[in-house]
Amino acid sequence: MKAEQRHHLKQNDFVQTALRLWAAFQASRDRILMMAGAAIVVVAVVGGYVWWQTRTSDRASAMFGRAMATGQAQIAPAPTVPGATQLPGTYPTEDARRAASLQAYQEVALAYPSTAAGLAAKYHSAALLLETGRLAEAEESFRDVAARAGRSIYTPLARLGVAAALSGQTKHDDAIQELTDLSGDRDGALPVDAVLMELARVCLKAGKVPEARAAFKRIVDGFPESPFVAEARRRLAELG
Repeated sequence: MKAEQRHHLKQNDFVQTALRLWAAFQASRDRILMMAGAAIVVVAVVGGYVWWQTRTSDRASAMFGRAMATGQAQIAPAPTVPGATQLPGTYPTEDARRAASLQAYQEVALAYPSTAAGLAAKYHSAALLLETGRLAEAEESFRDVAARAGRSIYTPLARLGVAAALSGQTKHDDAIQELTDLSGDRDGALPVDAVLMELARVCLKAGKVPEARAAFKRIVDGFPESPFVAEARRRLAELG
């Protein structure tokens, strides 16, 4: 075969291959375009979701910051001059400031329940409910936080709050069980000696002296450097 014919055949092979590739592209063009379009949509959706999450988190954090500022606002006596009004950003009494702070935290928790700021706000509102004696509401709020907080510090803190709310409602046995479970978690975020001290105090409220004595003794024996050791020893001496 002459060189010119071989070259001509090679050219034909190239043309045929190119034509086959073009035909294949034409046949699958719609599918390729659809896949490319889907990829663009996925990127847009993911980007939009990240932007929305960041924006939501920023708004929740700002709202939480305002709630915290309310709780730290200045107490200023109500003006006695006729026509005068309360200075902006101040409250006439501690109770008034506490009520405003509770409302502010509850608004954050309601508006942004799935954010970290919303969860923190729910915990702080539960603590204020406990402080104001609204024990059943406090228990419910603490339980909600504990159920949603995962591995964060708010889980053991909320469980401690549940125990306090239960004890306040004279549900001492339930409170003791909650605190006993918490005191067994030596790798947890809460100092075990602090949990044991609360456990001992609740046991005393419930009239369970042997259980209280055992909790005090665990502090003395297991946590000699604890800030609660002195009180635990004193209580043990009193109990005999």
